[in-house]
Amino acid sequence: MKNLVIAVIMLVLAAAAYAGWQIGSVYLANAELQEDLKDLSSLTGTRIGLVDSRSPGQIRDQVIEHAAGHGIHLEPEQVTVDRTGEGIQGSIYLSTAYDAPVNLFGFTWNMHFTTSGPRP
Repeated sequence: MKNLVIAVIMLVLAAAAYAGWQIGSVYLANAELQEDLKDLSSLTGTRIGLVDSRSPGQIRDQVIEHAAGHGIHLEPEQVTVDRTGEGIQGSIYLSTAYDAPVNLFGFTWNMHFTTSGPRP
């Protein structure tokens, strides 16, 4: 009987760890995307003259590329790019809104995330 209780406890702990991993990985990917949005909205390369100014479409493509690197699929209409000014005086605001699917023990649901860079 004692072995059965230990086996059940181990099974419950393994299921909880698996669920935590599945849900935690979605939150971690969102946090990493938010950091990328902060980096992209800082326009550091443009400010120091390392890169030319990019159009909002090019910036949107960069956001989609960074999101894909974290396993997040974004469509162009899910990315908002608000740009004011040009060059060193310019600022940019980036945000995304998306649903991330979570598959847990045969059940699938979507978790909604809204991620943004700092407001200029």
